Amino acid sequence: MSGAVEHTDILSVGDVVRDRWKVARKIGGGGFGEIYEVLDQLSQATVALKVESAQQPKQVLKMEVAVLKKLQGKDHVCRFVGCGRNDRFNYVVMELQGRNLADLRRTMTRGTFSVSTTLRLGKQMLEAIESIHSVGFLHRDIKPSNFAMGRLASTCRCCYMLDFGLARQFTNSNQEVRPPRPVAGFRGTVRYASVNAHKNKEMGRHDDLWSLFYMLVEFLVGQLPWRKIKDKEHVGKLKDTYDHRLMLKHLPAEFGVFLEHIFSLDYYTKPDYQLLMSVFDNSMKTYNVVENDPYDWERTTTDGTPTISVS
Repeated sequence: MSGAVEHTDILSVGDVVRDRWKVARKIGGGGFGEIYEVLDQLSQATVALKVESAQQPKQVLKMEVAVLKKLQGKDHVCRFVGCGRNDRFNYVVMELQGRNLADLRRTMTRGTFSVSTTLRLGKQMLEAIESIHSVGFLHRDIKPSNFAMGRLASTCRCCYMLDFGLARQFTNSNQEVRPPRPVAGFRGTVRYASVNAHKNKEMGRHDDLWSLFYMLVEFLVGQLPWRKIKDKEHVGKLKDTYDHRLMLKHLPAEFGVFLEHIFSLDYYTKPDYQLLMSVFDNSMKTYNVVENDPYDWERTTTDGTPTISVS
């Protein structure tokens, strides 16, 4: 037998948390915890329950709950249902969403989204990022798997921001920007992290926007230049020396403004969200994008063939 300790799930199918939430199935597990689809026996709604072990050294659910509560009522944010803790685990219950954008991109034949889908998603993600910044927090892990489409007919065209476990408050009690720490430690996901994050600098609002920029490039191209490199330091060096203007050839022309603006920002500067929003709006006009057009995944069946064949 190997010396590896087999990981056992915190909850099992059929378990009921606080006499209310009955576990239907496990739907995800990351470095920090597990996510389950559960039946809310009070409302009969299917919701999501996120748990972390009480023994885990890095407790992140407390931050998740704090940010989720602060963001209630804003677009692109899951509805908070409840939270609690016992001697075994901490948990938060929230609205369940549909497929995340990383999974949806992988279902595409070429692993890319169209310009139309990318621009409309980008606009929603920018709104979500502006929302979290407006309540004084940075997300610090902006990536495709942390955005998901709604799962109901009424929400399936709305993009939701997920996972606030790595968030950090960047304002103090007077709503002023806190001074940056000299060394902050790496946060985020290597593929989408900003150059600043790689240098262990305190992250600011612009770093969330750099991650969004990398996502948009990946959506349209299918990959980023450092996709195959696993080593964090190597990726950081490549990003630091890479001429980011080369990425603009894959994007609508207006994105020169987006790149120029995020390059101009530093830790203390508030991004001009309206300017960035206008990049999406102007690009949508250029490409004749209609807000109500089907998204790429709505156009195709599961095997990638069009749902409507034109004879």
